Amino acid sequence: MDQRPPRQPPTSGKASPESNAPLPGGEEHYRLLVEQQNDLVVKVDNEGRFLYVNPGYCSTFGKREEDLIGQRFMALVHPDDQAQTDAAIASLYHPPHRCYLEQRALTQEGWRWFGWSDVAVLDERGEVTAIIGVGRDIHDRKVAELQLLQTQRMLDLALEAGGIGTYTANFSTGQVCPDQRYLAQIGYQPGEIVITDEWWRANVHPEDLAAFAEQTGQVIHGGVDDFTAEYRFRHRDGRWIWLQDHARVYERSPDGIAVAVSGLRIDIHRRKEAELRLAYHADHDPLTGLLNRRGMWHVIRGIQAQGQRGHRPNAIAILDLDFFKRVNDTYGHLVGDQLLQEVAMVLRASTRESDWVARWGGEEFLILMPDTNVAQARNFIERLRQQIEAAPFLIREHSLRITVSAGLASSHLEEHDSHEAFVSRADMALYAAKKAGRNRVCTETEADQD
Repeated sequence: MDQRPPRQPPTSGKASPESNAPLPGGEEHYRLLVEQQNDLVVKVDNEGRFLYVNPGYCSTFGKREEDLIGQRFMALVHPDDQAQTDAAIASLYHPPHRCYLEQRALTQEGWRWFGWSDVAVLDERGEVTAIIGVGRDIHDRKVAELQLLQTQRMLDLALEAGGIGTYTANFSTGQVCPDQRYLAQIGYQPGEIVITDEWWRANVHPEDLAAFAEQTGQVIHGGVDDFTAEYRFRHRDGRWIWLQDHARVYERSPDGIAVAVSGLRIDIHRRKEAELRLAYHADHDPLTGLLNRRGMWHVIRGIQAQGQRGHRPNAIAILDLDFFKRVNDTYGHLVGDQLLQEVAMVLRASTRESDWVARWGGEEFLILMPDTNVAQARNFIERLRQQIEAAPFLIREHSLRITVSAGLASSHLEEHDSHEAFVSRADMALYAAKKAGRNRVCTETEADQD
């Protein structure tokens, strides 16, 4: 803070009631000790005027002793620190008559931080007659502290702006220590809940728990120090929200088992919903809500691979609405679009839960029937054809009737069968059904015989 002791050692008063004992070695011995100090030693009167400055102080500030004596120390204090310096000086007039202050002062090297330990000199009546201060240059430490504080503030702002919570977790105790942002993500305030590993697992979405538990096991036992996971978590209000965890192990036991981790948890619910919407629209037809060609290709590849591994047959039917162009030409495209929607609803309602339905393009639909042989598939598609033929579709006060032609193919388990070849055989069978007069079902075998 400020500055203090006298040219004549401060024996004219008392630094505090307990410091009245005579100084060992006499005044000159004491003066020698003070003047050999690297620390800054000063004494000021009640008005803040220098009564004494040691050589270390003069050297630091680049001033002679005679230039300082009688001058007010406050002139050297940084303007931003003068108020707290005044407050510290005022506190010395009350027990315990001591204080510590950190302030900037204008040295010959510019503004530097000093830490001052100040004590009031009291007379026999307990009145303050002077103030002695011992100061030390703490500039490097203080600058580092301020930089750290600024970094912490920037980090806090970034965490706040990003909706990022922080936590530590101890695997040996199962205790999780979250910050306020972590709790706010799931609808809680500090002190409302105690988060344990058991509670946490009970609130992770069942479909996501196994994958996360596997990752956690790799971290605990597999020597993996970093992991990232995305999962759904139950909010306090009961809804599921998407969260993302980034964690790092910072303590392991002697045998390599992870003991504790620290991590960040980010609320990614909006981003995840947007991603899922984009993924949905990329794989679904906007008019009917069915899978589109791209989405169905993904499914066909997966289902066919499963069938070949398990030697289970799959079937594909491609259906085409007969003379659909006439509907558009006669009633307009809005009616045509609604007819496609109505047919899509019939297909969706009539197929099994395990079946997959797609709008394959234009007025064509594709049905993938897993674990189904060609005879079973033909019986089902024939019933579906008859259902559509018999059903009047009431659209915009028009009663429309439509028929379908269908081509049917079955997977070839005894040989390598690409998904492109599988679909191509169903397409050739559809062509045969149209060529034979439409409103019928043809299999790939019948197409070969044509």
